[in-house]
Amino acid sequence: MLAELAFCVSIHVAADEDGPSTVFRVELPAGVARPLGVLPVRVTALGYSAAQDRLYGVTEAGRFVVLDRNGHLLETRRSPEFRLRAVQSGAVVGDRFLVRSGSHLMAVDVDPASPDYLTVVDDTHLSPLGYSVDDFDLNPADGLLYGVSTSSDGARVVTLDPVSGSVREVPGTGDLPGGDGYGAVVFGRDNALYATNNRTGGRSTLWRIALDGSGGTVPLAYGGPLHTIDASGCLSVPPVPEEPPPSPPPSPTPVPPVPGVPAPENPPPVPAEPTSTVPPTSPTPTPVPPSSAAAPPADSPEPPTSREIRVPEERAAAAESGSARLVRDQRRWSLAVVILVLAAGAMARASARRR
Repeated sequence: MLAELAFCVSIHVAADEDGPSTVFRVELPAGVARPLGVLPVRVTALGYSAAQDRLYGVTEAGRFVVLDRNGHLLETRRSPEFRLRAVQSGAVVGDRFLVRSGSHLMAVDVDPASPDYLTVVDDTHLSPLGYSVDDFDLNPADGLLYGVSTSSDGARVVTLDPVSGSVREVPGTGDLPGGDGYGAVVFGRDNALYATNNRTGGRSTLWRIALDGSGGTVPLAYGGPLHTIDASGCLSVPPVPEEPPPSPPPSPTPVPPVPGVPAPENPPPVPAEPTSTVPPTSPTPTPVPPSSAAAPPADSPEPPTSREIRVPEERAAAAESGSARLVRDQRRWSLAVVILVLAAGAMARASARRR
């Protein structure tokens, strides 16, 4: 939870000796840098307005620029301000964009509703002289600007009073290398100062400087040498929304009836499949449904065995009458044969007498 509360991002602009500035974001406290794009101008001072969620900057030519939190250019003032051509650091405090040029701390109105929008409305001299503060950021706890001042014997953390212009060293912040200055300074959510050294030993270095008096200074990241660099401040990051639970499947939408088309009938219910069971050891004979014929009387004889053949009475009577007819026919044919034989004998005797 503490790591989440301390997390923020800072927008940086950096450039080599020639060319426009590259915009990138730095995740704090990890120090991971991610490029966002290249501006058409060279920016030397940058500050972030949390109330407007916008970044204000000053170009090398002394013109004001306005960026969104993703580093996109929103506005550029064509008319340069001569006093702003040598600006090297900046930070937004309320509706004022505080920038430093030499020993001057100037306040620029950044209230879009003000008639003095993007004009210098105050100028304060820094004292004592001799401190070179390349960048600074606001500590909301005490209202002072914190930066790093470099000299021939090293670098030290200092505070600037935006009202009086007083510059003072902060004790117990440890040793930092001198080099070509610290052009990007951000006050983190963990109450530590994050300062980038432009060039020392052929490279730039991002340092974390503890402000609790422990003297802890830790290098976080390295990069190529830079000619100009500035930082916006610590931007709040919107929390990642939790994924909503999956919605239940939608109910089927009823189909509206179409005129002239009959509505489909409901399908018949699908009968449940019978449950498989183990057949019994002695199978039970399947009962035969009763027919429409009347049942036999109770005193009917026992059914015949497989060797007996019982003929119904009607068929027996028919068989009996047929046998009688056959006997009568046979008798008739026998009598006819006898008569023919006798006739033939008589005819033969009569023929013999005539001879």
